[in-house]
Amino acid sequence: MSALRTVLIVSMFSFAACASHEGLYEPACIAYEGDRIELRAGRFEWRRFTDQRTVDDAGKIVDPFPGFPKTGTYRVNNGRLELVDDNGVRLDDWYVVAQDGRRFLLTAAQHEAFVSGKTLPECALGLSGNKS
Repeated sequence: MSALRTVLIVSMFSFAACASHEGLYEPACIAYEGDRIELRAGRFEWRRFTDQRTVDDAGKIVDPFPGFPKTGTYRVNNGRLELVDDNGVRLDDWYVVAQDGRRFLLTAAQHEAFVSGKTLPECALGLSGNKS
């Protein structure tokens, strides 16, 4: 019985650790273009947005981000967010970091700068409405 209790407790902590990364990550500042990444139950949806509109010669709006939104599965491995789209293609990794009680997603370049100087980029993607 004790072994079963231990397995249940470890499973609960593992589930809680995964769930702590879940939610909507969006720019931590007012942004006119950028990314939004939502993590839920092992799946992601990555959207890009902009307020800029480009039209072609026929006057039709040109899609500024072909191929978006992207969806697929994710996992967090030692702070690295690994994304695999629904076609099985591994996308660029993001990094999960915490600062001042908030959780953020950083690109590889942003993460390198963060590790070097411990400063977040001005508009890092922050977990909306939650504390870490």
